[in-house]
Amino acid sequence: MKIEKKLELLWGKKLGADNSKEAKSVNWIFAALTDFNGRLQARNIVRFLYYAANITVEKKEEIQFSKWSNTRLLPPQAIRRALEPCSREKVRESKEEYPIFKSWVEESLPKYSDRKIPFSLEQFNLNGTQVNILEQMGVIYEDKDKEDAVRYYMPEIFREGLGFSSQVPRPRVLVLKRKVLGKSNF
Repeated sequence: MKIEKKLELLWGKKLGADNSKEAKSVNWIFAALTDFNGRLQARNIVRFLYYAANITVEKKEEIQFSKWSNTRLLPPQAIRRALEPCSREKVRESKEEYPIFKSWVEESLPKYSDRKIPFSLEQFNLNGTQVNILEQMGVIYEDKDKEDAVRYYMPEIFREGLGFSSQVPRPRVLVLKRKVLGKSNF
């Protein structure tokens, strides 16, 4: 837990005031940067910190850095905004590393306005081989507790970069990761 205390100096205890009902920063960042297999790549952490720091420096007035500077170096708004460019890079790299992923993204996904989570396999023309590869990559997760066909989810590290929107106003990053990976990780 010593490292968690040190990280709080970097990004604060929570994604808001320390006494707020917001998620703990360390849990949210871990959940946002991992895939559905619980893998966290060093390149995503470095990239995430780079974008969050850059946003903090470039837009310090807009993100109200002075409000947060007594408790952390990276304000909550910078942390949240850093996920999108980090996710775009993750998607770009994944397309280079996994040809099946690349063909699915470039040939089967509909226009951005139709990309919503949760989704069904039929909505995005996924066959058994593609589903298997995407599950192995940690890109999709089937919520088997749901009764309807629209029950597939995507982790934040892929969702943002692929242009998927959530059907709820604010994606429940931690709730979904706890369901997939278990409570012991958070």
